[in-house]
Amino acid sequence: MMKKCYLYSLIWFFFLPNLAQASSYAPLADFSAVRQNAQCQMTLLSEAFLKNWTPPENFFSVPAYPHARLVSAIPSGTAHIKGKNYLTFPSAVLLSPDPPARIIEFYTNTLGLGWHQTEDHGLTYIYRMPKPISSGEALTQHLMSRPGYTPNIAIDTDLRPCDQLLVPGAKTRITVVAAPR
Repeated sequence: MMKKCYLYSLIWFFFLPNLAQASSYAPLADFSAVRQNAQCQMTLLSEAFLKNWTPPENFFSVPAYPHARLVSAIPSGTAHIKGKNYLTFPSAVLLSPDPPARIIEFYTNTLGLGWHQTEDHGLTYIYRMPKPISSGEALTQHLMSRPGYTPNIAIDTDLRPCDQLLVPGAKTRITVVAAPR
């Protein structure tokens, strides 16, 4: 009986964390290197958010990019910051060592009808709407006027040193935004 209990404990110890991780939207970044860097305090806040909520595997209407690591996620709700309430919408930030062109190709081949692409201010947006918006600037205005109501993916290369600590060799940030739930 004691051997059986020990065996179950070993199974629990080695496999349960992996099972819990397997149902996550994407594999989590390794935060150990940023914990030792005082300049990465905001990055550690993202880790704290992930400990409270990690999106499940099929949470967003788009798959996570296969070579990406999850570095931040926020669910629908209300955030209380400095005495004010802010509506939050489901979003996830991933980092990938792949170049933007490869990521855009993945999403273009994966998403299907109703998804369109445009660029604005160095970002490539892939967004879901009945028809394309006339310009990247018009899409940005639309996204800012009703945040979270247009599912979209923003792809950019404006990475910070702390991003490199989270995902060594990262070249691209992928921000996935879904409608509030």
